[in-house]
Amino acid sequence: MTPPTQRPPLSVVVPTSGRPELLDTALSSLRASLTDADELVVVESGSAQPEPVWEVARQHGATLLVVAAPGVSKARNVGWQQARHDQIAFIDDDIRVTPGWAAAMATALAAHPQAAFVSGRIDLPQGQGTLSLTVKDDAEVQEFDRRSGGVIGHSANLGMHRAALIAVGGFDEAMGPGARWPAGEDPDLLDRVLATGAHGWYAPDAAAYHEHWRRARQYVVLQHRYGIGSGARLAKLVRTDRTRFRVVLVDDVWRWGVASLARELFKRDWLRAAGSLLRVLGMARGWVGACFVPVGDGHFRRRAVASSS
Repeated sequence: MTPPTQRPPLSVVVPTSGRPELLDTALSSLRASLTDADELVVVESGSAQPEPVWEVARQHGATLLVVAAPGVSKARNVGWQQARHDQIAFIDDDIRVTPGWAAAMATALAAHPQAAFVSGRIDLPQGQGTLSLTVKDDAEVQEFDRRSGGVIGHSANLGMHRAALIAVGGFDEAMGPGARWPAGEDPDLLDRVLATGAHGWYAPDAAAYHEHWRRARQYVVLQHRYGIGSGARLAKLVRTDRTRFRVVLVDDVWRWGVASLARELFKRDWLRAAGSLLRVLGMARGWVGACFVPVGDGHFRRRAVASSS
């Protein structure tokens, strides 16, 4: 790490489960970006063999937290709740940040206190193809509100003020990898933040790269999971924020669903067409599974079980 600077310190939370090689690369890049005043927190959850992950975290001097139950949303919530600083960033274990990432993220958070979150740039490393879903490579800064469409950010490279996380109760632990709905936890979090009247900010100089490690078959399966998360997200929004629901409906169902499928079929891009078809089917599955699940304070809740007397 480098000596402290005048910017506010940053707590970086990295959730992981059974991927020590990817984690090692992510933490190496973070160590080159952070200063001595910053904090690096690794949260391991649900690994069948967690010891290699623990060793990688120790080698990089990270604070290691262990969550017995699987779920990336559980891991992120434990991480930010136990972090020391009020400026918190989330980085996935398959992300490699640039050397200037931490300074750019912390500076953007401090410069835009009215923005509840700052999303950073995510590119694909050169030569790693195009089969990736977690990308936001716009070159210009952007400001978001609840009427903003398109990709407004990913939890793979996201900064937030602790007060904003407290206000919405953090990530919905029924969503995300390892949960009932295996995706959609990050746009859902940003939906709920924007619903409070807060704005978001995009800082392209807080740049990172998403390592492309999935094979074609895994890409298609992941599209289906993303669809399930999207359907659950829409089933929540239709009850909690009709304005945001209409925006997301156009993006997810039409732009990234039906229209993408038609375009890929026309081009005979069979792999992407299969992914888009499974995404659309996943949306229907997620909607049906979530539309009758109770929502309280913006989070999916378990149904109360009637007691017999």
